[in-house]
Amino acid sequence: MSIKPGQVAAALDAGFLNLILFPTEQCNFRCTYCYEDFNIGRMKPTVVESVKALLTRRASSLETLHISWFGGEPLLAKPVVYDISTHAQMLAGQMSLSYMADMTTNGYLLDRSTAERLVGLGVTSYQISLDGPEKVHDRTRIKANGAGSFSQIWNNLIALRDSDLTFAIKLRIHFSPDTVLVLDPLIDDLNREFAHDFRFSVYFKSIERLGGPNDSATRLFSEELLDEAKRYLDGKLNDKSQISSLTADDEPYICYAAKPNSLAIRANGDVVKCTVALYDERNRVGKLKSDGTLSIDQVKVRGWLRGFRDLDERELACPYSAMNDEVKGRRDREEEFGFEAPSTSDTVLLTLGPTRRKS
Repeated sequence: MSIKPGQVAAALDAGFLNLILFPTEQCNFRCTYCYEDFNIGRMKPTVVESVKALLTRRASSLETLHISWFGGEPLLAKPVVYDISTHAQMLAGQMSLSYMADMTTNGYLLDRSTAERLVGLGVTSYQISLDGPEKVHDRTRIKANGAGSFSQIWNNLIALRDSDLTFAIKLRIHFSPDTVLVLDPLIDDLNREFAHDFRFSVYFKSIERLGGPNDSATRLFSEELLDEAKRYLDGKLNDKSQISSLTADDEPYICYAAKPNSLAIRANGDVVKCTVALYDERNRVGKLKSDGTLSIDQVKVRGWLRGFRDLDERELACPYSAMNDEVKGRRDREEEFGFEAPSTSDTVLLTLGPTRRKS
C-alpha cells in the first residue's frame, strides 16, 4: 500500500480543521498503563473563551470543523464541553459549516441523560475502552479511589443501546500477552448484547508502552504474534461488519499529529500536535492567545509534518516515533564517530496552510 493522493489532499486541506480539545486533564481513573500525570486541571474560563474566539475567527474560512474531545476524562468537565459545543454548533449554523464532534471517554460518566445532551450538541461519536470481562478489566482500569469501573461502564452501554439516540460507539478492547486468552467472556457478552446494532463497533487494540511509570512491567507482542492475536480476536465476533480499524483496509494510516490541519489545545492553552507526547517539549508547538489567535513555533511544527516531504509512510503513521528514532540514531552515530551529527528536522517543505475564505 502507498499513500493515496486523496489522503494527502485531505491532510493539507485548509478548509478543514480538526481541533482536539482537553476540557480537563484530570481523570477519575488511574489505569495501570496510563502515561498522563494529571497535573493540569479543568480548562479555565479564560481559555474556554479563547477557544470560542479561535472558532469564531476560523469559521468563515472553513468548510468542515471536526472537534475531538480528549483528556484526562473530558466528562469531568461537562460544562466546558457543553459551552464550547454550543458555540461550535451555533457557528456551524450561521456559516453553513459542516460540523462533527467525537469524544474519547472512559464511559463511566456517559449515562443516558449526558449522552442525550451531547448528541443534541453534535457530539455523536465515542471511543470507550474495556480491558476484558469485569474481573480482568477491574485490575487495570481502576478508579482513582481504587475501586473497579466495569459495572458502571457496562450499565451505561446497555442504557445507550436501549435508547433511540443516533451515535457511533467504538468499543476499544485492550489486550496483551497476559489477557488475550481470557477475553472470551467479554466477547460473548459483546456478541449477545451488541451484535447487529450498527451503532456499535469493536476495535481490538494491544496495550503499548507510552511512557507511563509501569512501562517496564508491560509485556508486548512481537509484530508477527500481534497480527495473529488480532485476527484471532476479530474472528470471535459474530457480526464481522462490526470489526473496526484505524483506516480503510486499502489505505496506510496517516496520524492526526502528522496533518497540518490538525491541532490540539490542552486545558492550559498550550498548543500541541500529539496527545501522547504531552511532556515532550518538541510537542509544545504554540500557545492559544486570548483573542483566539495562535502563537505557533513553525520550526517545531515542521518537525511533525515532515512525513509529507517524500510521503514516508512510517513518519506519517507516527511522527513521534520517527522523531525519537532519529534522535536515537543521531546519538548512536555521535558515540560511534565522535562528532555531532546534523539533524534533518528543519529540512521540510510544508507549513501550515494559509486560511481560505469562502466565496
